[in-house]
Amino acid sequence: MTATYRRQQGSKVYTFKSLADLMAKATPERSGDALAGVCAQSAAERVVAQMALSELPLKTFLNEAVI
Repeated sequence: MTATYRRQQGSKVYTFKSLADLMAKATPERSGDALAGVCAQSAAERVVAQMALSELPLKTFLNEAVI
């Protein structure tokens, strides 16, 4: 089961298509991630992804396959 994750910051809504996408966008920028097209598009998106990731319950990681 793949869920969509959303978080609103101010008037902007950020959408992450999966847990893997959310985790990739929450990590520090790396050239390999940029080449693969999985990194956050901005520092703001990275911070929002980190905040969304921090609010997920542990069972989300146990129930959803990331790889």
